[in-house]
Amino acid sequence: MFDELWSRVIELDEELSSSYEYHQQDVLHLADDVEDALVEEFGHIPPWEKKELETAKKFVDSNWLKAALNAISTALVVSEYSDEEYWGGFTYTNPRAAISKRRIV
Repeated sequence: MFDELWSRVIELDEELSSSYEYHQQDVLHLADDVEDALVEEFGHIPPWEKKELETAKKFVDSNWLKAALNAISTALVVSEYSDEEYWGGFTYTNPRAAISKRRIV
């Protein structure tokens, strides 16, 4: 589902290794496209992915573009977890999180 997005992550990572200049919007567009893909796949943005993408946008605001890209990558990775892996990991790091359905479509 996310092959094209992963390719963009890799390309952008290579570009950021050379320079951050003029790439803030590229990272934000990638985060938005990941959000769109998640909504298409799950019917909404599941909580772990939402947290990671919000973090990515905050990192862009601070010009920490590699950190933002890492948060976007994490959102993509956890979106492929089984429910058991997903909720095990998310509730471990967010003990107050309520378990809910990941898919609403």
